[in-house]
Order: sequence, then structure tokens, then C-alpha cells
Amino acid sequence: MKAIAAALLVLASALAVHFANGASSPDRPAGVDARNWIPVSDKMGFVVTTPQSAPGAVVTRDRQPLLLNGPAEGYFMVHTGNVWQRLVIQDPIKGPGTSG
Repeated sequence: MKAIAAALLVLASALAVHFANGASSPDRPAGVDARNWIPVSDKMGFVVTTPQSAPGAVVTRDRQPLLLNGPAEGYFMVHTGNVWQRLVIQDPIKGPGTSG
């Protein structure tokens, strides 16, 4: 009886470890470098596809230089089930008249 109880305890421990590791989602999609991943939440993030370059100087109205990085390009990813899926954002349907 003790052997059966010990075996059940080992089996339950192994299953608990297995499901605990399987339930945790990876922090970013496979193949995405950490420097290119901007997490939005645990289920969504942004993948930057343009390399970071040195900021460029923009001169404001008061003749003061303002250092800005160029716009980042990339795409959103969402975690559904056990996979990361890329989101494609299309232009929304325009409303009537001048709205939208």
C-alpha cells in the first residue's frame, strides 16, 4: 500500500510540473530577438522590423534642435492557445460623409 501511495505521489508531482510548465506561455514568439520585441501584455506584443539608427535632429520653431528617432516599423503578434499569431491591420471601413 505504501508503494502504491508513493507511486501516485510521484506521478502527481510529475503531472503538476508538466502542466505548470506547459501552461506558461513563452514571453515572445520563436525566432524574435528580445531587442526586437516590445511586450504590450502577456498575450500581445509588437515586433520591430526596422533597425534602430542614431536619432536625427529636427529643428523646432524656436530654433532648438530636437533629437527624434525615426518611426519604427513592424507588426503585432497575439498569443492564442499555444501559438503566436501575426495580426494584419487593414484600413477600417469609412463612415458616411466626412467621418472616418
